[in-house]
Amino acid sequence: MSGNFNLNVWGQGVMSASDGRGSGVDQTITDQMTEDDYRGLSITEGLATVTGDLATDKPELQTHDFPGPVAEAAYYDDSLVVGLQGCVGSGKTTTVFKSRLRRAVCMPRSVIDGIRYYKVLIIRATYRQLWSTTIPDFLAVFPKDLGDWSGGKGGPVTFVMQFEDQFGIINFIAEFMAFGDDIVAAMRGYKATDILLHEMDTNPREILGNAITRIKRYPDQKHFEGYPAELSSYGQIIGDFNAPEEDNYCFNFFHNEDARREILIRLNKSLPDGAPPIEVNFYNQPGYGQEGCENLQNLPVGYYDGQIATLTIDGRGDLIKRLVYNQTTYLRVGQPVFEREFNRNIHVSPDTLEPIAGIPITLGLDQGFIGAAIIGQKISMGRAGTQFRVLGEMMFPKERLLARVFGQRLADLIDQRWPNTPIECAWGDIAGEQGSSLTDEENRTWNLLVGRVAGFSVRPQRVGANRISPRLEAVRSPLELITGGKPHLIIDPSCKFLIAGFEARYVWEDKIDKSGDKRKIPNKSLVEANVMDALQYWCLSESKPDGTTRNAPPNHTTSGRIGHNGGPPMSGQGGLTTAHDVLNPYGD
Repeated sequence: MSGNFNLNVWGQGVMSASDGRGSGVDQTITDQMTEDDYRGLSITEGLATVTGDLATDKPELQTHDFPGPVAEAAYYDDSLVVGLQGCVGSGKTTTVFKSRLRRAVCMPRSVIDGIRYYKVLIIRATYRQLWSTTIPDFLAVFPKDLGDWSGGKGGPVTFVMQFEDQFGIINFIAEFMAFGDDIVAAMRGYKATDILLHEMDTNPREILGNAITRIKRYPDQKHFEGYPAELSSYGQIIGDFNAPEEDNYCFNFFHNEDARREILIRLNKSLPDGAPPIEVNFYNQPGYGQEGCENLQNLPVGYYDGQIATLTIDGRGDLIKRLVYNQTTYLRVGQPVFEREFNRNIHVSPDTLEPIAGIPITLGLDQGFIGAAIIGQKISMGRAGTQFRVLGEMMFPKERLLARVFGQRLADLIDQRWPNTPIECAWGDIAGEQGSSLTDEENRTWNLLVGRVAGFSVRPQRVGANRISPRLEAVRSPLELITGGKPHLIIDPSCKFLIAGFEARYVWEDKIDKSGDKRKIPNKSLVEANVMDALQYWCLSESKPDGTTRNAPPNHTTSGRIGHNGGPPMSGQGGLTTAHDVLNPYGD
């Protein structure tokens, strides 16, 4: 796996080794620097903050070694948009930086002076990210004295070098930009050949649309006059990233083939005659432990074991999945309420859940401007209890919907996905019975308005008097039960808000009461709490006032229980027992 570039003469920059890492900057100083501190750095001051394993020799461009075949394929790809996803240490960042030099070598020569002019814009959101990760990663590939540096102090940082091959001179420019809060303003009028989105998933969604309008604009078209369309339109967006969160735009763009196909159809319609079709290619490196895991030959022994140990101590299993195993997940914002009970491999169906014939649909609703709905079926499992099958969910977190609009959208969803399944009723937040202030009709309630528009009755959920402990127990109980290999709560994979709530975003927070005592309650500030509330009202429909399932065996001693309560009997003790108060399991 190598590439021959036949490069020979390299231009030399004007900066000496003492201008950069050789200054011996104290890392504790950079750790304490704020975003404004980084923004105010001159180019010399900025380079003095750079630490890490920086390159001292020219890149090995005659015979370039690749981390593995996936990285090599991304290196040689000239598609309009290229994404390279991998775990930490997989060599993806080095690959995309080195690939910019290949792109410069392959640049069409100017018809004016025969020089190949190439400019790559490398983008981060903040100056801290730019100086603490991006520029050091660049300098790990390109020695800082290989070209001339300029800029800084709140503006782009520019690296320029010239070199030759057997076909003539190449003028290579790498410009580093932190766009701050206003992407459009920062990129307005900007001209680049390529754009590199370093750690692409940390950039906002809007960056991709703006970046597409900025590439293929350097150098000016006059340098390509007379060339065919495939040569005069030379530009690319490339991004490297770890496994993104499932609600990140990188997940939707690269992992959702239907969404990507729709975008490509729109982009290709705007192409001039004769131009090659636009392509978007995605490369996903195997994670640690998978066959073909890349760049292991360049990592120290025990590198990933050390990562796993450290993150395990910190309680960050979500980061282990993303950074080590290269698996998409949701990043935790605290300790999940159902961390012990929920297991994605058990409670999320690998395939779409189809409704069971003869069983009506029931729903759980949470009222408000950001209303939420859970749609499912409850299946009797005899004395073992009830299985809750969540077929779908509905929530629009970026919109504020009146009750009538929410009800209409809910009716449309049911008609579209489950058109021939009868609807029994819904259970809603008891607060929805308190005279809604969401509409001009003050005598109508949210529950009543939604039900009338959607075409079914909505009952206020009165079990447990809306206390949080019975509501949590109503969900915890089916999570902990398995009968005949079937979990008592199973969720359709389309329920992204519900799954995110279970895994990462329905979390505990500390609250101080009037007496000054601290207690833990679920954090209601994140929108996933709304859909979790809807699930609780739905599950309470099969519960006793304490939240336990109506027809579950006494003390939930079913042999299929998950976790320590389902383990083998302890010697001489007749089995493991618990003594917590089910009405107040956490002492709150």
